[in-house]
Amino acid sequence: MSTALDIHTGRDTKGELLFAASRDAKPQVIVPKDDTAPSRMGGLTKGEVMIADGNPRSGLFSLDREGFSFLHSPSSVQDFENDAEVAEAYYREIRDMVAGATGALEVEIFDHTIRVTDPVTSYRRPASHAHNDYTEKSGPSRLRDMIGDVRADSWLQDRLVQINVWRPIAEPVLQMPLALLDASSLDDNDLVTTEIVNERQNGRIGHIYSVVNAPGQRWYYFNEMTKSDAILIKGYDSETDGRARFSPHSAFEDPNSPADAPPRRSIEVRTFARIRR
Repeated sequence: MSTALDIHTGRDTKGELLFAASRDAKPQVIVPKDDTAPSRMGGLTKGEVMIADGNPRSGLFSLDREGFSFLHSPSSVQDFENDAEVAEAYYREIRDMVAGATGALEVEIFDHTIRVTDPVTSYRRPASHAHNDYTEKSGPSRLRDMIGDVRADSWLQDRLVQINVWRPIAEPVLQMPLALLDASSLDDNDLVTTEIVNERQNGRIGHIYSVVNAPGQRWYYFNEMTKSDAILIKGYDSETDGRARFSPHSAFEDPNSPADAPPRRSIEVRTFARIRR
């Protein structure tokens, strides 16, 4: 595999993220029925990290090396808060984007989420928790939940990759940007299975990874993203040949954000890609 990118000079900053307290921790996240923020219990601790500005080398990040990539990809969508327009127009763009980035035979979209920092809203808030959306087990399990056992068995004969596509829907992003952990700087032993109890779904239990804050980890963000920018984030890869399989990430409070920065508004679309081995 290619070597990791060097930390470079840009508008680097610092951020405080929520990490797993240790490799032996057993964190738990409770998602309430209402729109209040999730509560996090046990085994988590705050830590400050340097976060490098990825803009100077934005075109060089790779899904298979760092676990994320940055694209300048304007959308035709006029109103990202119109679910019908998103499902009809944006989902088509996302399928094309993910297929183009991965060479996928098929791309399935299973949902999207809008996140807003403004507390006077019904939308979900950004998550300031260093996490990866899926684990070794919950990636394939989520596919089965989505497309059923018969199709999933067929898909799992090939390479399965889960990718989230993250995009601002207000610009520029000056508040609570997204930090991404370079997967080539991550020790898999620093991924800690974390239980998610979803009270919105009758107590359904799922699993993600939290991250232990360890020396040598490299974090990036993209300063002042616009609506024409998108980040592809790999949440799971069934391939075990040394490429990136997980891409932890987190929103963070940038100490350089202006006091009057407008609320951050973003959309993330979750996909599975089937790639021929």
